[in-house]
Amino acid sequence: MTIERRITLVVFAYKQSGMIDAAIDSALAQVCEPIEIILSDDASPDDTYARMLAKAAAYQGPHQVVVRRNEKNLGINEHFNVVVQAAHGDLIVMMAGDDISLPDRVAHIAQAWDNSGQKLDLIASHLYDMNAEGEVLGVVHVDDLSQWHTVGDWVRHRPYIIGAAHAFTRRLFDHFGALQPHVAYEDQVNVLRALCAGGACTIDIPLVRYRRGGVSDRMRDFSGKHFLASVQRLNRIHVALHKQWLHDAQIAGCLDLVQRSTEKEYQRELFIQSLLESPNWYTRCQNTLRPSLVPLGWRVRKLIYLSWPGIAARIRYMQSASKQMRNGDRR
Repeated sequence: MTIERRITLVVFAYKQSGMIDAAIDSALAQVCEPIEIILSDDASPDDTYARMLAKAAAYQGPHQVVVRRNEKNLGINEHFNVVVQAAHGDLIVMMAGDDISLPDRVAHIAQAWDNSGQKLDLIASHLYDMNAEGEVLGVVHVDDLSQWHTVGDWVRHRPYIIGAAHAFTRRLFDHFGALQPHVAYEDQVNVLRALCAGGACTIDIPLVRYRRGGVSDRMRDFSGKHFLASVQRLNRIHVALHKQWLHDAQIAGCLDLVQRSTEKEYQRELFIQSLLESPNWYTRCQNTLRPSLVPLGWRVRKLIYLSWPGIAARIRYMQSASKQMRNGDRR
C-alpha cells in the first residue's frame, strides 16, 4: 500500500562516492512529517549508486525511500527533469549529493509553505559555507526573496540565490514544463518562474551545509585549451538560460518585459557563440564588425581572447595570482 506524501526530498548525485553517505544520512535524519526521499544517481562510474542502495536497505524509519539510477549519464538539466517527473510530492526539496541538510530543514520549509496557505512556489534559505573536508567556514546569506513581488522587481535587480537550498512546487514545473537542453542553472530558472506564479520567500536561517570543493582546483588550470573549453561550456549554459527565460516569460505573458531587460547580455552571449562557431579568422572579424548592441571595444577584446586563448589564460593566471597575494595566500 502506497501512502501519499506531500513533500519529496531529492538527493541528486554523480561521482560522489566519498561524500554521498553523509548526504544520505542527513536526508534520512529529517525530523518532520513522513516524506518521500528519492536518491538519484546519474550513471556514476564509481560506487555512488551501490552506497545509495546500501543506505536505503538499512533504513528503518517513517520516510519512504526510493533509489533510482539513469541508464546513461544525462547531465544536470535532464537528470533534473527526469527526477522531478518521477517525484510524487507537491513540494520538492533539492539537495546535492555532496551537501548536508540540517535535520529540521524540511520541517522549516513545510512550515513556511503552510504559512503562505501553500501559495508560494519557491522557498529558499541561507547556507553554511563548507569546504571539501567538511569544515564549516561561515554562513552564506542569500537575498530575501519575499522582497521580490513581481517580474518587474526581478527586472530591476535579480536576487542572489543558491539552488542547493531551494524547494519548489510540482505545479510550477508542470505549468512551465521541463528545462530545455543545456540549462544548468535551474535555480535561476525557478526564481523567475516563481515570481511569475505564486511567489517566493527565504527562510532567515541556514538549513544546508553547502560544499564548495572542486571549483578552486579547476581554476588552477590556466592553459589556453582549458580557457577555451571553459568559455565554450559557460557560453552554452548562458545561451540556454536566456532561451529558457524567454520561453517561460512567453508562457507567463511578460515576454516583452523580460526580453528588454536581458537583451544586452543575451546579445553578448550570442556574439561569443558566433566567435566560437566561426571557422576562421576572417569570419570572426566579420562577426565582430557587424552592427550590434554590444560595444565594439568589448567585441574586439573577446575576438582577441578567443583567437589567442593562451593570452587570455595568461591574463587569468595573473589576475588569480594577484588576488591570492591580496588575500595573503602566497603558495
